[in-house]
Amino acid sequence: MKYKLPYHGSNSYKGQVGKVLVVGGSEKYYGAPILTALGAENSGADLITLCLPSKHADIARNYSLNLFVHEFQKDHLSSADVKAILELASTQDVLIIGNGLGEEKEAKKALLDILSKIKIPVVIDAEGLVPEILDIKHQSDWIVTPHKKEFERLFNSLPNENTVQQQAKKYHLTILAKGVTDIIADPSGQLYQNKTGCAEMRVGGTGDVLAGIVGSFIGQKISPFDACCSATYYWGLSGEELSKKHKWLTAHYMARKFSSCVWHALRSHND
Repeated sequence: MKYKLPYHGSNSYKGQVGKVLVVGGSEKYYGAPILTALGAENSGADLITLCLPSKHADIARNYSLNLFVHEFQKDHLSSADVKAILELASTQDVLIIGNGLGEEKEAKKALLDILSKIKIPVVIDAEGLVPEILDIKHQSDWIVTPHKKEFERLFNSLPNENTVQQQAKKYHLTILAKGVTDIIADPSGQLYQNKTGCAEMRVGGTGDVLAGIVGSFIGQKISPFDACCSATYYWGLSGEELSKKHKWLTAHYMARKFSSCVWHALRSHND
């Protein structure tokens, strides 16, 4: 399989190559949406806008000077944020939502409201993966990125080649089922299994970064299926590369090193 990476023409200008909106975080979980934004930043997206609770806004700004940070009205996503987020989304290429969102009922209600009205491609991860999203007739490409337990919560079945492919067709989704072997399927029936990665990637936050990479690739005009295949392949490859030098890895360190690892992998392949 040929793993696609974004192509940037010589005449590209700022904002043309991926505008990504990340919505996530709650009073307890602040790191997840920041890691997602860093994943998007370090996989080539031009502009990243991050919406999260105001108490964590300065933390986000300190992790990257490149992020446009917008603050929730409360310590979690609420109905008071929906209008502003939809207005922001109308200027973006892709929305990534759910990372660190928490389990507040008000946050869940706002999530469903946003998803029922959004018109750009959406990557849904983590706490955004609630069964109720399957009842929404979506108006754009949806990509869901569950690990084993989230897949079971969402579809009431365990992920394998057959179930992932069946649910992708049934609900018209692109599904990236994360695991030791990642299983990816889209509504047309395409199926791919990714085997790159290493045990050191088991640490918290790696899935959040991966969601950011997937969203970034989609924002840079790679199809949802190809974006999932390339993101999992190169994310796993970068983990393998870094694990040769380090006994332990963190999601933040991996996110920062992702671009250089991909470049090194490409050079090695070409040599």
